[in-house]
Amino acid sequence: MNPPPPDLNAIFREALHQPAGPERAAYLDRACQGDAALRLQVEALLQAHDNAGSTIDAPGSHDEKLGTMIGPYKLLQKIGAGGMGAVFMAEQETPVRRKVALKVIKPGMDTGQVIARFEAERQALAMMDHPNIAHVLDAGATETGRPFFVMELVKGVPITEYCDRNRLSPQERLELFVPVCQAIQHAHQKGIIHRDIKPSNVLITLHDGKPVPKVIDFGVAKAVNQRLTEKTMFTEFGAVIGTLEYMSPEQAEMGALDIDTRSDIYSLGVLLYELLTGSTPLERVKLRQAAYFEIIRRIREEEPTKPSTRLSDSKGALASISAQRRMEPARLSKLVRGDLDWIVMKSLEKDRTRRYETANGFARDVQRYLDGDPVEACPPSATYKLRKFARKHRAALTTAGAFAFLLVAATAISIGLALWANRERARAVSAEKSAKAQQVRAQEREQMAIDAVRRYGEVIRESPELKNNPGLDKLRATLLKEPQAFFKRLRDRLQADRETTPESLARLATAGFDLGKLTDEIGDKQDALHAYEESLVIRERLARENPSVTEFQSDLAHSHNNIGNTQRDTGRSAE
Repeated sequence: MNPPPPDLNAIFREALHQPAGPERAAYLDRACQGDAALRLQVEALLQAHDNAGSTIDAPGSHDEKLGTMIGPYKLLQKIGAGGMGAVFMAEQETPVRRKVALKVIKPGMDTGQVIARFEAERQALAMMDHPNIAHVLDAGATETGRPFFVMELVKGVPITEYCDRNRLSPQERLELFVPVCQAIQHAHQKGIIHRDIKPSNVLITLHDGKPVPKVIDFGVAKAVNQRLTEKTMFTEFGAVIGTLEYMSPEQAEMGALDIDTRSDIYSLGVLLYELLTGSTPLERVKLRQAAYFEIIRRIREEEPTKPSTRLSDSKGALASISAQRRMEPARLSKLVRGDLDWIVMKSLEKDRTRRYETANGFARDVQRYLDGDPVEACPPSATYKLRKFARKHRAALTTAGAFAFLLVAATAISIGLALWANRERARAVSAEKSAKAQQVRAQEREQMAIDAVRRYGEVIRESPELKNNPGLDKLRATLLKEPQAFFKRLRDRLQADRETTPESLARLATAGFDLGKLTDEIGDKQDALHAYEESLVIRERLARENPSVTEFQSDLAHSHNNIGNTQRDTGRSAE
């Protein structure tokens, strides 16, 4: 049995006793349990409470009493509460007698932004005419000025609950899922993105004994090409709109300003995943245990497990999951493996350009599966699998293939060119004739090797994907070990040559300085400081003996700067 939902009234009242700031934010993280819509409601109430000088009551303190008349509608029973309003079953007495669903803004929630969103929902529903979307019948305002609208009364239960209660087979579940996609396609054609597709917003009702899905609650809908209301409506910077388990990665971005219809495709994919496996890709229990920003990170970055794998990993729960689908456990996993896996995984791509382009395209692929035809979705290529593997391990490189190429190529260049340079140098030393020319050639090629390794090290050190991801520090250090070893060998050889010309000393100082930078990046601050200081001694001599050479003065400044930074990093701020 699912735990009871958090109580908005209780959370609001308790939050009033928390000091504004980090303490209140931490309390809301715990109390709202990752429910972004609930969090927004509480924060709106708190803001209204503060602005009104503590005169705002908690929601529910002035709920409409049953039997109250709102226009021609008599309230019979409270049947639910959405993000902004309470929903009642009401009876229309004139001009026709019928039961309807009446949604009215909750007391205390009638701020400008909430009213705008409420009216947006009403306008969104009024624009649509589809058998699988609840119809809007009427609209108005209460005597106190709070807006309401009247919808077709959908007597139903969430699609997942209906399927489990009636032990529908996977095929029967898919047959119910297709018209849900078609309803969302209709909304998209009207320029509306739902943004909160989840089982409780997809109800199953019976028409002539046959189950019919009805998509409801467009309360966080977004107009793609037109304004839904003349009231000011905006999404606060940093606000996350929707339900976390069903939210697309782009919807979890701060502000979610760049979502399009493909966000609903992702949420439909989560719904299908749950219909097949009994759980969402990001499991609810784990989500509830994580901090809010960790949940957002997981939505944006964590690759979902294939449905068949999730079933196989369900262990003790697999028997009950299979029983609810009238199948043997082994047969259910086998059925989902293959085409259904790839249909679901295509809809759940983190990169939205790889998802189905339309909800109709999603529905058609499911229908192809039901008809026994080849489906559009297919296993990704080996290259793409490598890329996803790298992303799963937080290596945000363009592709795993490119990453492997970079590592192999750079290592080959660093070793190959170094050996080549050494051979040329050996030939130059041993050859009495044309010794000067050979030595110049060897130095040029050695410099090519040095430049190649230095470029490789800079790519690894400066790559934003590696530099800005703490989870990749170990990988970054591993990649830097090869150029670090190269510059250590170069420094040691230059020291052994005992040449004292300004040019040779400058090359030795630069090799030591490069070694210090790489060692610093790998994390060994003391060894890095030692390499910097060895280089500094040489650069001080060069600057002192060659005061007119600006390059030597600039190099000396760089050494002092890096030594200072490293001393600060090692806690030697005074030095």
